Amino acid sequence: MAGVLRAVGVFVAGFALAVTALLPWAGLTAEFGILDASFTHAVRGVDAGPGWFVLGAGITAMLLGVLGARRWLFTGLAILPGAVAAFALALFLANPRDLVNRLDFQVSGLLRVHPTIQYGWFAGLLASVALAVLAAAALLRRR
Repeated sequence: MAGVLRAVGVFVAGFALAVTALLPWAGLTAEFGILDASFTHAVRGVDAGPGWFVLGAGITAMLLGVLGARRWLFTGLAILPGAVAAFALALFLANPRDLVNRLDFQVSGLLRVHPTIQYGWFAGLLASVALAVLAAAALLRRR
């Protein structure tokens, strides 16, 4: 029964990971001082190469979660897509082109333009860590 719960946990974490690839990961924010307003242009995960790796890792983890309901080793193997997703998320931050060219400038009191990391990137990181922890627990529990 505990093995099935771990497999369901891996499936849910894989689903969450796949969904985060569709969320905004980065953006370019323009803040207007006079109007006290801001505007953000968002970049979703699938708008860049690493987002597709995260989506694929999530789908793979979901499949391993389904297979893990019958064989515990498949649940443990889900640690690999979790690691791939974490690496892809790190690559997204390392590539300046994906962060809207890291444009950052300011006209004192009037305008400030800067890149931002959006909630989708953090959710992807959290889902990849949760996936790795659940898969590691499945591996360690069977020893």
